[in-house]
Amino acid sequence: MVIPKEVSFEYAGESLLIELAKVIRTHFTVKLKARRMNLIPFCLLVCSLLPGHGEFIKTHDAVISRFAESDRKAKFSWSTDQADGLKVLHFGKRPVLKYMSNFDTSSKKRRHETYKVFHHVYSPVSGTIITKGPYGKYTHHRGLFIGWNKTSSQKGKYDFWHCTKGVTQRHIRILKEEADEKHGSMTTEIHWMNKEGKPVIVEERTIEVTLAKTTQGHPAWQIDWSTVLESREGTIKLDGDRQHAGFQFRAAQEVAEKNSARYLRPDKFPQQKKAYEVNDRTDPNKHVNLGWLAMRISVQEKQIAVEYHEDPSVPKPSRYSERPYGRFGAFFKTELKEGKPLEMHYRLFVSEGEPPSRKLIEKHHAEFLKDLKGD
Repeated sequence: MVIPKEVSFEYAGESLLIELAKVIRTHFTVKLKARRMNLIPFCLLVCSLLPGHGEFIKTHDAVISRFAESDRKAKFSWSTDQADGLKVLHFGKRPVLKYMSNFDTSSKKRRHETYKVFHHVYSPVSGTIITKGPYGKYTHHRGLFIGWNKTSSQKGKYDFWHCTKGVTQRHIRILKEEADEKHGSMTTEIHWMNKEGKPVIVEERTIEVTLAKTTQGHPAWQIDWSTVLESREGTIKLDGDRQHAGFQFRAAQEVAEKNSARYLRPDKFPQQKKAYEVNDRTDPNKHVNLGWLAMRISVQEKQIAVEYHEDPSVPKPSRYSERPYGRFGAFFKTELKEGKPLEMHYRLFVSEGEPPSRKLIEKHHAEFLKDLKGD
């Protein structure tokens, strides 16, 4: 039989399978083009026709064993990036999160780059950074972030979304840091400051990552985000709109350049794959209280899924926002009273490869609700 020089086939996006393709690449060129066909049976079939196919089978088994063994031995750990002094969470050798906590006023440029605290997120298989930092489309959209563009008290009005007119979100200190085989977590104190550098709101933010698995057996990140907000200016009004407030995720700039983000929602909500965009001025109570929302993106040719799960106890209505450039999340309006902290809980589920089904996301949501109750 003549082996074709070039073969095209569908690819599920799983980095493990790329390893298998590399084994046979000396015999023919493989184009990784589409989305869903399982590569393993294809590779096994082709290699059964090639000299030394027994060695391929051994290599295939070794690749699977290597990935599995690596995850069994790996632990979560925190380290300090020597280049910028920032804290990075790793699982084994793979980066998970980077805590962007610097505040630098040495130049106008550096102040712009560091006026708010946020977290970068990395994909769980390839280690690709999947979030955006400063600059690009909407420079104030950065990784995992939170804020309200219309924050006000008797002492002033503040925009903690765009961080304009001198307001900032500044890291103050690390309160707790943990890492072991099962999880990595960090609790920090962050001050939302006015232009004089005095705290308007004090935030205690805890982010915890545990290792999960996809249905294909690949690693995934379960990211639990908890925020406690306390007023330092009496009664504070948290207001704005779904495009400029709340806890949100912003994907890498590459997604914005193609407007390629696609979404999945619970059954009772619109089922279009493209972003369902709502205008707060004309439809303020549309697309609210979803409970969860999922986004699929491609970053550096890696297929990434991000699930967003919200604590049902947050103030209602919770208005959801999704955009084709890769920002999504939810916001609500409320009053923050001195001596009565506001608690917020969210869970993200980040996976790489075959995207999760609605049924699987519903299962993740049910588990999140159960964990919130402490069952």
